[in-house]
Amino acid sequence: MSGISTTSRIVSTILSAADLSRAVAARAGRLGRVRAVAVGKGALPMLGGLSAVAEIVDGVAVAPQAGPVPRSVRLYVADHPTPTRRSFEAGRAVLNYVESLGRGETLVFLISGGASSLMEVPLVDEGDFLAAWGVLLRGGLTIHELNAVRKRLSAVKGGRLGQIAASRGVEVVNLIASDVPCDNPADVGSGPSVPDDTTPDEAYLYLKVRGLWAELPGSVRRLIESRRGTVDTPRDFPHRTSVVARNLDVLRELQREYGGTIVTSCLVGEARDAGRLAAYMARELGTPLILGGEPSVTVRGRGRGGRTTEFALSFALAAPRGLAALAMATDGLDGNTGAAGAWADPDLLSDMESMGLDVAELFGDNDTFKPFEATNRAVFTGPTGSNLNIVFYVDQWSRLGRLLQPRG
Repeated sequence: MSGISTTSRIVSTILSAADLSRAVAARAGRLGRVRAVAVGKGALPMLGGLSAVAEIVDGVAVAPQAGPVPRSVRLYVADHPTPTRRSFEAGRAVLNYVESLGRGETLVFLISGGASSLMEVPLVDEGDFLAAWGVLLRGGLTIHELNAVRKRLSAVKGGRLGQIAASRGVEVVNLIASDVPCDNPADVGSGPSVPDDTTPDEAYLYLKVRGLWAELPGSVRRLIESRRGTVDTPRDFPHRTSVVARNLDVLRELQREYGGTIVTSCLVGEARDAGRLAAYMARELGTPLILGGEPSVTVRGRGRGGRTTEFALSFALAAPRGLAALAMATDGLDGNTGAAGAWADPDLLSDMESMGLDVAELFGDNDTFKPFEATNRAVFTGPTGSNLNIVFYVDQWSRLGRLLQPRG
């Protein structure tokens, strides 16, 4: 079987269930005349959904790619997963826009995954900020731990934008497309417009226990240390918040279509450990098993790989004969692979052996995309305009193989 795309039956089911335009239109309610700030991988489709239920007077959108927006909305294209000067420009534009609003207006924040990188106004030197960002991305932190640190370094995260708007008498409405396990709005995009639930002491502790503190630039360490023992982000302000789309929505659609058991939408930990765990659960619980979440990858090497390929390769090593697994990122891009994901079937390991691929070397260099690319077991969708975490589907290969075929 060759690599597959959006024509696959199960892939098209996942993408349809992750449609953010439809989710906003269905769950936002009627909102009347509003101003809008849309940031994240799903910014453009979320704006489209908002247009169906509100009159957008004007606004700012920040997305990783160009696309159609309402005529009154100014679009900034910025970068992910690492901020660039475009991200800093976009952050300043959003901050200026929020500060321009006045009493009696309604501001809708449309926040989706990727917002942390796409929009930023650093509180330290930009070079030091980017150096710290690199340390954090490689450090194996959970998303909550990662964002606890990011919020300390930002003028627009950790509820700061929401507080600015609310302090000016603006009604703050948050519509969130969650890309975080268990869907805490304060963790999506580092929570720019919702009250914060982290502290500088937590950020310091996470960095110390992960062994990352000494790797950070001095200016970053000094900033965090200066705020220890304080509350440096807003804890409460008037707002309405609704999570309009989440990973569990996708898992439930898979269950409706194909049956099976939903295990969790909150899967975390190392992706390679999660793959092995899924194989063991399938032995005990049977199939299909449906899981989702955002496991992490601790980067030790220079290869190509991501959460989906580490999961799938580890699953293949532990799964009994006959079982297979699909791992797919709903945003269409996993790690540095250029692919949305991959699948592991019962013949993967023998195909790897015939090609002389060594599993230990692949994991050691984080080069886990190689076997899936070489054997045409990768899923390619391109950017989807969504970001509802990763979906893992475990089933007998006799069945999953059919679901990977095109519809029709």
